[in-house]
Amino acid sequence: MEDFCVVTFHSTHLALKFERTAKDMGLDIRLIPVPRQISSSCGLAGKIGENQVEAVIKMCRKNDIEFEHIYKVYKDGSSPKQLV
Repeated sequence: MEDFCVVTFHSTHLALKFERTAKDMGLDIRLIPVPRQISSSCGLAGKIGENQVEAVIKMCRKNDIEFEHIYKVYKDGSSPKQLV
């Protein structure tokens, strides 16, 4: 497993809108359960590559998709780091 980033949301509706919009734009993302080290209002998070963070932020702003935070999750199990 590689390090990756997750995008957390306030609601399932926003997570699903995020997934649909990202896939329509050709971004390689997947919805996953929020990692247990991270708390979130919604149980779903968008799993993205670290190299996709800026593109995802731009996509969310352009399409009015409000996210809570973006975290980097480490493969070694150390505590996730909040990026945004």
